Amino acid sequence: MHTANIQLGEDVEIGASSIFNFVRFGDHVKIGKDSYICGGEDHLLEIGSGSNLNHHTVVDGAKAKITIGENVSFAAQNVIVADWQLIPGSKLAKLFPKPAAPITIGSHSWIGFSCVIAPGVTIGEFCVIAANSYVDEDVPPYSIYGGNPARLIKKLDPGEIG
Repeated sequence: MHTANIQLGEDVEIGASSIFNFVRFGDHVKIGKDSYICGGEDHLLEIGSGSNLNHHTVVDGAKAKITIGENVSFAAQNVIVADWQLIPGSKLAKLFPKPAAPITIGSHSWIGFSCVIAPGVTIGEFCVIAANSYVDEDVPPYSIYGGNPARLIKKLDPGEIG
């Protein structure tokens, strides 16, 4: 694997057998084992300080920028892809035009076990995405979303969070 454009903050831990490239890591970031964390040649994937991406997580920003805020928690086995990687010109690509699009996950959010975040999604700050959810639309700040496709479960009161 060719590695380039890797910027490490202080106290970054990356688990065994993880692959990473074109990434800017903030301080005190933890990446679990067997994860794939990559941006693209013309844009770095950004992971904010204090964030924790658990094992077997895929964050693929090769075709569009992915930004993960500060103090974001990922449970294991999540898939965040900025491009569905359909073969250009294939019949399915014609039926399901899914262009690459940026993804943003706001600070202080929590992504539960085995979620999929689709291209073009913005998840606001202080959000919870329930386990096994498929998120294909924007999630407003201070929200709990879950399901397949993910829908609003509950709004959080910013006053309770402090």
